[in-house]
Amino acid sequence: LRATDWINLAISLLFVLAGYLLGTVLIRRALPTLAKRTAGEFDDRLLAAIGPGFRWLIVILALDFATQRLVFVSVEAKSVLRDAYVVAAMTLLVSMGWKLVGLADAWYRERSREAGREDELAPVITLLTRVGRILVVIIGVTLLLSYFGVYVTAVFAALGLGGLAFSLAARDTIADAIAGFIVLVDRPFRIGDRIEIQNVGTWGDVIDIGLRTTRIRTRDNRLVIVPNSIIGSSQVVNYSYPDPRYRIQTHVGIAYGTDNDLVEKIIVDAVRQVSGVLPDRPVDALYIEMGESAMIYRVRWWIESYVDTRRMFHRVHKALQRALDDAGIESPFPTQSLDLQVEPETAARIAQAFRPATHDSASAQTGKVQRHQRDR
Repeated sequence: LRATDWINLAISLLFVLAGYLLGTVLIRRALPTLAKRTAGEFDDRLLAAIGPGFRWLIVILALDFATQRLVFVSVEAKSVLRDAYVVAAMTLLVSMGWKLVGLADAWYRERSREAGREDELAPVITLLTRVGRILVVIIGVTLLLSYFGVYVTAVFAALGLGGLAFSLAARDTIADAIAGFIVLVDRPFRIGDRIEIQNVGTWGDVIDIGLRTTRIRTRDNRLVIVPNSIIGSSQVVNYSYPDPRYRIQTHVGIAYGTDNDLVEKIIVDAVRQVSGVLPDRPVDALYIEMGESAMIYRVRWWIESYVDTRRMFHRVHKALQRALDDAGIESPFPTQSLDLQVEPETAARIAQAFRPATHDSASAQTGKVQRHQRDR
């Protein structure tokens, strides 16, 4: 090498050193100063995760520039070195993307833990993390292959056809997973809520929300596993959220002729004295229907939770029955009266028609008895 070549090599090394120092200053001085001006901690973690990789990217750029300016290096050697630099840079970028996905995973898990939804969102966060990392690797490999002149169009077409066949074969599972993702994000119900899926006819307490299914424990301690796609296409009634207090109602029949004001007072007073009825909520006794045999009253009251519905019906019905009986108020049941009007001539003909048949039947029965005695 000539003296000029050695000088150029030294200058190139100085470029590389300058690139390393520039990257170090950026990740240790400039970028931390900017990060401190923000209130959150996410940018600090971001800098700690990708800072070293960012510095080495600057070094690789400086190496490529320093190599290309050396005139004594052959074109073939420069091409091989540039390819190596590209591979190293792409590896660094994929590594930085991988760390970014992991940082987002940790950040969202902390947020979900603070919100008390760690168990609910854990499957979704895990799925998104895996998908994000796979996408980072695929993008990196695709860009690297494209740089080396390998066209991946045919590969992606084959993968697309394979994905289409897989999606057709597993469309129910995919539909359940998509519906489960929507349920976990939209939160129509949470773990511990009491819900009713009307299209399925199932209700109970939610004990687990997965990506594919939701598990519900019924009141008789049976576990019902419902696919999320069915939940997504059904009407869901949540008895626990946003307010667990619940209004229930029953119907009472009162005999006609009873004083309506008295009936309403007795019903309201009786229901208010039942344990479990919320005292700060109204109790209603509404005359809603004139039945065939009774005046129909709709009785409504509020309870603390839907869990007590059946026991509250039991207590309220007993209290109403006792209060109405003590007041002497009748609760009639449906009855029907049938009146037949027959003219005297028609009645005489009917009686005449049945009299001989009855006489003949009696004579025949007497003959049977006599024959039976002779046979014995």
